[in-house]
Amino acid sequence: MKKYDEKLERCKLCGSSNIRFYHKDFRGNEIYKCDDCGVQFMNPQYTDEFLADYYSHYTKEEPEWDEPLSYGHNFYLSLLEKYIPQKGALLDIGCGKGHLLNQAKKRGWEVFGFDVDCNSVEHFSKKLNIKIFCGDFEKINWDGKNFDLISMHHVFEHLKDPMAYLKIINSLLRREGILFIVLPNIKSLSSRIKFRLEKWGIRKKHVGKYYDTSHHLFYYEPKTLKALLKNQGYEILHIRSGHKVRPNQSMLKRKFLRNVTEKIAWKSTFLIIARKK
Repeated sequence: MKKYDEKLERCKLCGSSNIRFYHKDFRGNEIYKCDDCGVQFMNPQYTDEFLADYYSHYTKEEPEWDEPLSYGHNFYLSLLEKYIPQKGALLDIGCGKGHLLNQAKKRGWEVFGFDVDCNSVEHFSKKLNIKIFCGDFEKINWDGKNFDLISMHHVFEHLKDPMAYLKIINSLLRREGILFIVLPNIKSLSSRIKFRLEKWGIRKKHVGKYYDTSHHLFYYEPKTLKALLKNQGYEILHIRSGHKVRPNQSMLKRKFLRNVTEKIAWKSTFLIIARKK
């Protein structure tokens, strides 16, 4: 199986040829940066065949994560509902085991999901009694559906062609519909410190581990994604650090994280809520 594509000569987000080598991680993967739009990306990237095999084993039963993920998604839905006057149709892209879909369904949303691996989709679709599309996102027959809310929770960083996804999302999202994206922040405080220590030669173990190049292909910071969405015709409504929860956390700790630490520094993830104009 061929692991890598040919090296990219242009940025897949803005089309610029003004790209340059930026970093190299402990796996030997090279990170490039576009000096026009600011995005970072792995170059070369994995082949479609390699990624399809990787994601066929990606979703696992991990019951210890059911409670924290359900809690986290409920928090996100409470944020989103401030910007959506009436609950309607929701599409969760990269829905995994359906935690967000299940919580949204309980809150009164009409829910639909999408994921790439059809075997896991069949299992979770039956388990949750929710319609989940699967396969090649660019070839899905959406049966003329439109959505009031489209969410991507830790999905956007995995995409080989983010602009192709955004084009389809724009066609599926109703006017004034909401796009919700949560993803890693390559310019988090922790990542910035580690990057600088690596460039100075002080940090030598697991260099660039925070890029997570085992399956992440693009690396965003808030201003990069904000500019991208604004250029695609979206109004940015809300940006903040993601709410990162773990199994067996106390409610007191979660409230402290949500209301204090996640507001005073850029943490390892961030979210954007945007409205289609």
